[in-house]
Amino acid sequence: MSKLLKAVEKARQNRMQRDEQVVEAHSGVPGDQAGTKVPPPAPEQGGDPIVDTAVAEGKAVSLPKKFYSDDIVLDEMGLANSRILTKHSSASFTDIYNLLRTQIFHRTKRDNHNVLMVTSAMPGEGKTITSINLAISIAREVDQFALLVDTDMRNPSIHKYLGIDVEKGLTDHLLHDIPVPDLLIKPGINKLSFLPAGEPIKGSTEILGSPKLQELITEMKERYPDRYVVFDCPDLLHAPDALVFSSYVDGIIFVVEAGKTSREYVQKALNLLEGRNIVGIVLNKTEKESLNVVS
Repeated sequence: MSKLLKAVEKARQNRMQRDEQVVEAHSGVPGDQAGTKVPPPAPEQGGDPIVDTAVAEGKAVSLPKKFYSDDIVLDEMGLANSRILTKHSSASFTDIYNLLRTQIFHRTKRDNHNVLMVTSAMPGEGKTITSINLAISIAREVDQFALLVDTDMRNPSIHKYLGIDVEKGLTDHLLHDIPVPDLLIKPGINKLSFLPAGEPIKGSTEILGSPKLQELITEMKERYPDRYVVFDCPDLLHAPDALVFSSYVDGIIFVVEAGKTSREYVQKALNLLEGRNIVGIVLNKTEKESLNVVS
């Protein structure tokens, strides 16, 4: 299987130079035009969290279109303005999310709970920023990788915070069978991959409840146990999307903005999650730039 994955990686590199190419795999080792076998490249460390292994040895492979460049250079000034972690963030701001990461590791690693969703009771409580910064903090850990997935299909916004223009996303995999590896974005942060939601759509609840998405989540969990998958989900009280999705993940991170959301709304949202594994309630104090896991 390792030879096969190397052949697929080699084909993907060639795809960047030509619009379409067919690569013949001979026992997993690609050949050049003269028929001379060349050694496949070493697999990239920290590559895409989902690798298409549907290629059979000895068969031609028609590579699909890749919609994004392999590595995007982010505007760090823009990220800082959006309160996203960068290498230039202050130590105090970085420590906030490192502490959150450590607390989540403590509550999830023992049970191999590596698939998490982030939600809130109401919009605007900071769940998306929490999702992004948590994924970045996880990716900075020495032996961890992170996949950040935007599952707010009614109002996707992760790409806006990152300053990335998106063409395709998760919905294109679910509705049009576009392979996930060709939808992933590497946002210039080592060991972090990003899967956009795609264009906003109606009927997102039905899509989030589809068997195809359930299978994808299972694959993400089982194929890459050294990765945390962080799903940024919609709020709970305006649509059933997050509630439907909550039954597929290992744990839930519930974000509350201090001084904004009423106790009544928080309790109503938590009642909807009864029986689910709530990893922690994150108290988001935006005026003090602090986060606390309070349960």
